[in-house]
Amino acid sequence: MYQRFLEYSRQHTLFNTGSRVLVAVSGGIDSMVMAHLFREAGIDLSIAHCNFSLRGAESDGDEEFVCDYAKRNEITFYTTRFDTLGYASSKRISVQMAARELRYTWFDSLIEKEGFDAVAVAHNLNDNIETFFINLLRGTGINGLTGMSPRHNNIIRPLLFATRNEIEAFARQKKIKFREDSSNAEVKYTRNRIRLRVVPEINKVNSNSLAAITETMEHLRSTSGIVDIYIEKLYSELFRPVSNGIEADIKGLSSLTPASPHIYELFKRFGLSSKQTEELISLLDSSPGRYILTSTHRLLRDRDRILITEKTEDKTPALVFSSVDEMRLSGLFADLRITVPFDDPLPGSRLTACTDLALIDFPVTVRHWEPGDRFVPLGMSQSKKISDFLIDLKIPVTDKEKVLLLISGDRIIWVMGHRIDDRFKVTDRTERILIMTI
Repeated sequence: MYQRFLEYSRQHTLFNTGSRVLVAVSGGIDSMVMAHLFREAGIDLSIAHCNFSLRGAESDGDEEFVCDYAKRNEITFYTTRFDTLGYASSKRISVQMAARELRYTWFDSLIEKEGFDAVAVAHNLNDNIETFFINLLRGTGINGLTGMSPRHNNIIRPLLFATRNEIEAFARQKKIKFREDSSNAEVKYTRNRIRLRVVPEINKVNSNSLAAITETMEHLRSTSGIVDIYIEKLYSELFRPVSNGIEADIKGLSSLTPASPHIYELFKRFGLSSKQTEELISLLDSSPGRYILTSTHRLLRDRDRILITEKTEDKTPALVFSSVDEMRLSGLFADLRITVPFDDPLPGSRLTACTDLALIDFPVTVRHWEPGDRFVPLGMSQSKKISDFLIDLKIPVTDKEKVLLLISGDRIIWVMGHRIDDRFKVTDRTERILIMTI
């Protein structure tokens, strides 16, 4: 076991003799064996233990057990306690997912603060097989069937080579003490159900099933590497950065066959789920302005491209002004003044609006335009949808979303930066002119 531990770690460059490793120890058999192997290898290690407060006195007993082990072996010990149930409830995620997020966030903070080279977690070969089945049953792409990797960023898994039986045999041989987690016997958890019910039945079909599935995952990992090279080449041909995000060529995307796997592999980096793939394919044939939201990005159909931007916070809330003075003090306007009619022509810039002040009822509101908003463009007698007006001006979709309206009551005074409403224009009856520049 010890020699295989060293060889596996060398093969995957997990650590070396000069590494400082934070070893995650729960008190269970896997992590206690891993701590033993790191000590035997003479690695500079510290121990980190998470108390998830899920099993009452049993959780506290685990913490005391690991703390005592660290003291007896003169190992620096870090521990923390989480309100896992409260976190899961506030985030609306499963308890298992909450524990994972809390654990790895804490590990990251320790690595940054204390300068560790990596944090070692005690996943074994059986865990990897169980992950394979969990992902298979949930539905996944090829990467989801390659299992856990020996190293992912600062996380290392130096026991992935060993089966649970081999770890148990080594613990007996070396008389390594450990704690039993009573929740491991509960089949209400997906992983436990697979471990206790599914894998034993598969072993009845093929007693060498663990090795066979591991070999399959290795083949898939190699295939995934080939796919990644191809996808990156395709990405460089169809995607390019622009000032406000990344754009993808619709014509090129539409020519890909088969469409679904190509689109998923190209867009998954932008948070696209496999279930959204068909929706994105439909977006390629839709009209400009439509979009879908992934977990991290917005994918917007804009003429001959898909514009990809990161999700942003909600739009700025509406601003309400009860007087011209409040408008002036807001900082929203570059210039704002009241004047009387004069013989010289009024300013003609689209950034400046000249309106009849007497026609404006305060308070006035500034907000983003919304679908269904209508106004009477200057020089016209019939109302027009703001959306159609902006399309006629050929304003890019991303710029459309930034357009603000100045509104009095239920009437639009000015599509700011573009055109005023004809009902507020200056006429020969106007006595005072409100000139606004943005």
